[in-house]
Amino acid sequence: MLSYANVGNFGDRLGYHLINSVLPPNAVVTHGFFKPWTVPDDDFDLLVLGIGNSLFSPLINDRLLALMDRIPRKIGIFGTQYRAALPSQSLALVLDRLDHWFARYEEDVLLYGRGRNNVSHLGDWLIHACPMANNSLDKTLTIGKEIWNEYPLDRVIQTIQSYRRVHSTRLHPLLCALTSAEKVAYREQRENTQKIVSDKFRSLLIDVFGRVFPEDQLWVVDRVAVMNYKAKVAANVHQLERRLEEALR
Repeated sequence: MLSYANVGNFGDRLGYHLINSVLPPNAVVTHGFFKPWTVPDDDFDLLVLGIGNSLFSPLINDRLLALMDRIPRKIGIFGTQYRAALPSQSLALVLDRLDHWFARYEEDVLLYGRGRNNVSHLGDWLIHACPMANNSLDKTLTIGKEIWNEYPLDRVIQTIQSYRRVHSTRLHPLLCALTSAEKVAYREQRENTQKIVSDKFRSLLIDVFGRVFPEDQLWVVDRVAVMNYKAKVAANVHQLERRLEEALR
């Protein structure tokens, strides 16, 4: 498993547990990380690239491509971000080597998967970690970079789901809030130097609600749309499980 799960990011830490939960029981797992690069020079049967997080330009390098070339089977579970700085030809070098890419968002498929038969839309499977719930606090929770403080995952989910209104500048805390809050708001992440927009929130909102909403403005969550999205993602995850089992059989 090659991912960013060694950092405090809420979504990456959730993905670490989710990928472990869908593997066959006989799978022997090595988790490797992009920074610092910790993949040993062992022989592996399968590479799983990503655990639902984002693949972006700095991560696509000769070291990654060489790793993919020496492992016989490769499956991708990731989305994209900062697409203005992600040349399609760079991502194509990865997609050409994958047996299958389970793309996080429909926009990922439309932008980079057209004409390919090894790409399908998974959805943001990290929503699996957050059941539908009822909020209990008539307050607004604002979530920012403090989410990187590596609080216990169960407590983070319970805290997010207790608030009636949630404003988030981080993607997956907002995804969690969709399962419980009455109203939510977001602010897109931007690359510090060039102010390039990540577009992750845009892709998520289109996936779940079929539209985007203005930044920094609360809107009412359509719980039926969220339930339908969870059901669609669950069906796609079953396909992912079968693919992983076949790859390791």
